[in-house]
Amino acid sequence: MKAVDAWARDEDYRTRRLASEATRPLLPCAPRISLPADAALPVLEQLYGDSSAYVRTSVANHLHDLSDTQPDLVLATLQRWKDSGRAADKHFAFIARQALRSRLKTGWPAAYAFLGYAHDAPIDLSPLTLERTELADGDTLSFSATLTTTVAVPVHVMFVISSTTPTGKPREKVYFLLRGTSEPHSELLLRKDHVLRSKATAKLTPGAYSIALQVNGRRFPAAAFTVLTP
Repeated sequence: MKAVDAWARDEDYRTRRLASEATRPLLPCAPRISLPADAALPVLEQLYGDSSAYVRTSVANHLHDLSDTQPDLVLATLQRWKDSGRAADKHFAFIARQALRSRLKTGWPAAYAFLGYAHDAPIDLSPLTLERTELADGDTLSFSATLTTTVAVPVHVMFVISSTTPTGKPREKVYFLLRGTSEPHSELLLRKDHVLRSKATAKLTPGAYSIALQVNGRRFPAAAFTVLTP
């Protein structure tokens, strides 16, 4: 850790990034380093306001790794950094969103609240409409709904596709849709054309599926569709 601390203060941004990457708990395709959850936080303290986006992105990904098992620690760290005012607003907003992205997918109210999205905001959502309810691998799932509010409300919208694996286990995939502000008594159209396609890591299994919208962490009623057997 003495070496890592020296890297964090190096003139070369690539070496500073190494200080964050080398201590990440879940660095992909690399050996795991057994460290206490908070061991690298002093290093990240040095780096979150770095002039290099390359370094700041690594800091965000490091916190994202920690959020898997230590979400409260991550949230407390972000709050401390926010209060310090050291990072430029747009840079800090990026770090916070990236660090909390998996927690946003799970609908964790504390993550939404930190980013300014009220979990209990007065939101009304029309029933989700699907252009087609029978699709094949490679087809496009087109859906829409209308969001309304009685006051101006910052909204963060995701859509969730639920199905089962070939072995019958439940599976959910969560995708980002929209981030913005809903104006009072004005309809905000939520629409997306999403291609359903098998990937090397996830085969599209024929059978029953559903799709639901998640606004500020709240899951709204789902609409059903079917993926046909080839």
